[in-house]
Amino acid sequence: MKRIILSYLLLLSAFATSYAQDSLAVAQTDSLTPSDAAVSAVANKTSDNAAVGQAIKLYDEGDFRQAIDVLEGEMKAQKDKGLESADLYYNLGNAYFRVNDLAHARLYYEKAQLVNPGDRDTRHNIEYVTTKIEDKILVADTFFLSIWFRAVQNLFSSNTWATMAVVFFVVFIGCLVLFFFSRLISLKKTAFYIGIVSLVVVIFANVFAFRQKNKVQFRDTAVIMAGSASIVSSPDINSKELFILHAGTKVAITKEDRNWYEIEIDNGSVGWVQKDKLEII
Repeated sequence: MKRIILSYLLLLSAFATSYAQDSLAVAQTDSLTPSDAAVSAVANKTSDNAAVGQAIKLYDEGDFRQAIDVLEGEMKAQKDKGLESADLYYNLGNAYFRVNDLAHARLYYEKAQLVNPGDRDTRHNIEYVTTKIEDKILVADTFFLSIWFRAVQNLFSSNTWATMAVVFFVVFIGCLVLFFFSRLISLKKTAFYIGIVSLVVVIFANVFAFRQKNKVQFRDTAVIMAGSASIVSSPDINSKELFILHAGTKVAITKEDRNWYEIEIDNGSVGWVQKDKLEII
């Protein structure tokens, strides 16, 4: 009977490990140092990547437009390989911020946060850029547990949560083995309580990993890129205008109809906008 239990646990362990290996590939590049004190400063690093090294040099010289061109070229090269880099997106956000293109700055900071949700510098820069955007949208009241759940989920990427799930699952298996096979009552009790905690962590870590991975794979948020975008009541150019959004505002995409997206903003308002007015994060 004990052999059957151990075999079953080993199968579960293999399944958990395979889940962790099925994670998104994320490339790492260098971070630029923005000269504006309001935007988080991250020390320059040496790099084996010639393109990134060139962009850092151009950025330090104040040639932000050329740095943007180089970084966007590197971004395209990485995308062709199926890779994404939070640092590269962050660098692009910094460069666009320096040329006062708040829409692109917000877009790339949001992309960086999507890939690496726990980065404090990125979160700070998003908050700062948001204060510069014309639209000041109050967030609708949300149940505090939902806020807490999302906050914890956004501490780490899907890769980190998946790795954590595997580690604690191994701990859980070890605790089960001790519980079933140890002859010491005190050790059995310790293994039982640690095993319970480990199992809870495994469950939540897997849920968070799944949700974070879905956020990256099925992207349903966007940034308004046009100077102003008319939000209307239906996917028709002649429909009633409900409100106007401006460059840099983040929206959630809820539906799609031909050349239109139905979007929702933080205060709960919903409407339709033409696709060419925004860019998906």
